[in-house]
Amino acid sequence: MEIKKLTLLLALGLGLLPLHAQENNYFLPSTTILVQVESRQESFFAGPYAAFAKQMLNIDVNDADEVTNILTRVELVPVLEADLSTIYSCDAESAGFLSLSAQGLVAFSDKAEAERYQWRFLPLVKADFSRSGLTDPEKEEKRIIYRNEITEEGEEIRIPVEHKVLVEKTLEDKALDAADMILAVRKARLDIATGNTDANYSGEAMNAALRELDRIEQEYITLFTGYSVVRTQTATFEVRPSALNRNHHYLAFRLTEDGPVADGNLGTPYYLELEPEAIPELSEEAADKRRKGPALHYRIPAICTVRLSADGKPLLSTRIPIYQLGKENSLVTNK
Repeated sequence: MEIKKLTLLLALGLGLLPLHAQENNYFLPSTTILVQVESRQESFFAGPYAAFAKQMLNIDVNDADEVTNILTRVELVPVLEADLSTIYSCDAESAGFLSLSAQGLVAFSDKAEAERYQWRFLPLVKADFSRSGLTDPEKEEKRIIYRNEITEEGEEIRIPVEHKVLVEKTLEDKALDAADMILAVRKARLDIATGNTDANYSGEAMNAALRELDRIEQEYITLFTGYSVVRTQTATFEVRPSALNRNHHYLAFRLTEDGPVADGNLGTPYYLELEPEAIPELSEEAADKRRKGPALHYRIPAICTVRLSADGKPLLSTRIPIYQLGKENSLVTNK
């Protein structure tokens, strides 16, 4: 891949793009704040038998699905890029001076090629109790049906006949089966631990039997207690301060149930607030000197206190130099 030359100078914030032997063009720098976010998403799925947990197992459980997302890390990373709104030129002699300040920060002139952002959002998760202990979906019921018969006297009578049929279990029936299994497992574990069994368990054999009983109990009790899926999500958002924004108040991102998003109407908004520090004005003598002779333009960045807040509560504060909010100056060169 051919790299097109566009050098950003860190010291003076100047970019040089050679045109020919006698003239060079350059750009002034601007600052973009990358807001790097990490969040922890917990999706809880209520057990299908949660409504019967108190009645059958005497335990309190959550009987409603819910998703929560909390912020675990935020980092503010300032990066420099060329401000392509204005282009300046300088002669070759001045370019030689400027090149001394170029300390290896090279950017592509094709910004689409230089800045590739991958937005990764996790897919939705759904409840899956297929691996939990499940009971037989049908049960056998005895039903009485009547059969008509004629007696020797010629009378018609109805005779009750017992008939067995398979019917689909109700949700409560299935919950009762699972609860019975849990109680049976607990009794078996107690019997093994106390030696109240016909078989003799000792050493590793006892440990293996107890582990298997624990596994079976956990499978069945999940049908009552439910389970959670915890995932970590990361995202990066850009905030580009502008001098046109007088109050320097910017929406950084929103935290929703689905994770951090760039914008929208849902979720908790997180804002960046910038407070630039004052930059001293040039003296009249310095201003007069600046107007004489060829000049190299550069920017003095505004040192800003940057605060991240949510619901009016400050969460993070740091100081960042923001070039486009600062002042443009020039360096007079003598031929």
